[in-house]
Amino acid sequence: MHAMQRRLRILAVFNATALCVLAFVALVGFTQQDRARFTELDAERINIVDPQGRPVLVLANRRLIPGPSMNGKQYPAALADGRDLVSGIIFFNEQGDEVGGLIFNGILKDSGYSAVGHLSFDQWKQNQVVALQYIDGGTSRRAGLNVWDRPTDVSLEEQLDRGLRMLDATGAELDSLRQAAAAARERGDYGVHRLFVGSRDRTAQVLLRDTKGRVRVRLYVDSNDVAQLEFLDEDGQVVAAYPAAAR
Repeated sequence: MHAMQRRLRILAVFNATALCVLAFVALVGFTQQDRARFTELDAERINIVDPQGRPVLVLANRRLIPGPSMNGKQYPAALADGRDLVSGIIFFNEQGDEVGGLIFNGILKDSGYSAVGHLSFDQWKQNQVVALQYIDGGTSRRAGLNVWDRPTDVSLEEQLDRGLRMLDATGAELDSLRQAAAAARERGDYGVHRLFVGSRDRTAQVLLRDTKGRVRVRLYVDSNDVAQLEFLDEDGQVVAAYPAAAR
């Protein structure tokens, strides 16, 4: 009887120890699943999502980079001014709308090369309103800060829907969509480029535009190191300059 009780105590201790080990292994396993560490990771696309599974940031190559997203709709990358030619990071807000991104690429061509680097942030339910850009066509290049004014009463969704229809439209339907796009641009639905601060073809410059997108103030130092401040009228004619002799 004493020997049997001794064996039962040993068995109880063994079972308790085994349960502790299993609990430790399970805890470590869950911890490793929640937070993994890698020395190197190869991936064509990585999605950072919120607790509901909605994307807040997508890092992808050119083949898998997402297109524009607005009000729960996903659009082809080709609708976003050459998005299908670049890799990068796209940002999303809690509504699922795209709100900016960092995109880049460099492409060799028969005539030379094309390169771009672009970091931008978008207005609520609209297009980009501030961007740092580098655009290089091989023979002409510019780099700097750009600022746009966008309407607050027009959603980008309308433009994206029209652009989506234009991808497959032909004939009279395509002509009608183009006319609608031109009318929308004339109304100011696409917004206006208001500010550029940077360098273009070796000329450092600050350009201030009016509400119609016309350059009205131009401050620059050209490739010959000549500095100039100019004020322009609505027709683009210089009406005042400093120093006056440089005109």
